[in-house]
Amino acid sequence: MKKIIQIGIVINTVLIMSACSSHNGVNPSQNDALTNITDAKKEKKIGFMQKSLDRWLEEEWSPIVERNKTIKMKNLNKSRDFSLQEYVDKSKIYRDNHSSSTKDSHSQMIKSMPVIGN
Repeated sequence: MKKIIQIGIVINTVLIMSACSSHNGVNPSQNDALTNITDAKKEKKIGFMQKSLDRWLEEEWSPIVERNKTIKMKNLNKSRDFSLQEYVDKSKIYRDNHSSSTKDSHSQMIKSMPVIGN
């Protein structure tokens, strides 16, 4: 009988403690180290790759692609579904208008390396 009571107390304690710790926003401790481990009140940080992608989209992709008349006409209809062909069309417009030189090419840089290149 004592073992059943002890098991019941342990199960109740575990249930109560797990309910407090799993609820997002409840921070039962004033300990900063413990707060850093839990995900309560934690802000998500944007990584380097996401920042660089957002910057590239804003500064390079959008100005080149959005000035095309056919893309402007397609973007007027907000209820349409996005298609893969639309992305291919946008990438073709970007490639045609984006200036690239062989000096900035990564393949040229790799070919100029002593062991890897020619």
